[in-house]
Amino acid sequence: MYYHYRMIKKGIDILVIDDDPDLCQLMEMMLKVAGFTTTGCNNPLFIQNVLETIEPRAILMDMLLSGTDGRDICRVLKSSAETKHKMIIMTSAHPDAEKTCREAGADDFLAKPFDMDILIKKVTDIINKISS
Repeated sequence: MYYHYRMIKKGIDILVIDDDPDLCQLMEMMLKVAGFTTTGCNNPLFIQNVLETIEPRAILMDMLLSGTDGRDICRVLKSSAETKHKMIIMTSAHPDAEKTCREAGADDFLAKPFDMDILIKKVTDIINKISS
């Protein structure tokens, strides 16, 4: 399995975290078309390294990440003084996932499969919430 994350300067809009490289890249492309800056991470083991390198305004993260539970990562991020302010949108195709993701601290939820317009609206809403 191929894992990657791209190192870029601090100040990106969205960190996209999904263990499916194709879906991660697709979400990044959709967000870039809408004018957002993004970076992607396919390996949950790299998330902390990525967050030490970049300063995303928000995080778009899958609930299940190759043996790791994204809800656990969300809880850790929301309990840390350095990252608790990060807005997190969780994604999943699992039924009832929205409730458990919100209980873990997610600020919003996006059900898979999703429409590009809904993805863009949710991210735009989160970014606007941060900016106000």
